[in-house]
Amino acid sequence: MRAEDLLQTHTMWDRDTVELRLTGELDLATIPLLQQAATTALSTRPRHLRLDLTGLTFCDHTGLRALHRLTRQAHAAHISLRLTGIHPRLHRTLTQQQTPPSPRIPPAQRY
Repeated sequence: MRAEDLLQTHTMWDRDTVELRLTGELDLATIPLLQQAATTALSTRPRHLRLDLTGLTFCDHTGLRALHRLTRQAHAAHISLRLTGIHPRLHRTLTQQQTPPSPRIPPAQRY
């Protein structure tokens, strides 16, 4: 199975915000797809990057590391990063594993 079959990325631009929507599985096989989409999004130098994880069905520890790496990249580029649509289990894991700089994770969300 190809990585593109496991994870789809959709990028939308709205003024100074880029939304990157992930659908599927984030793991070792699909991280390059996230990295490619994130690199493209960050290269446009938006003020805000919104990472919508509503459609994420699986995320392992390598996926978590990729999210933290993306956080550091956005921070270094002075781009605010906000994660949305986080499943409660992933939210727990992210808040337990947070290392500065951390993504902005809203305390309450609708799923």
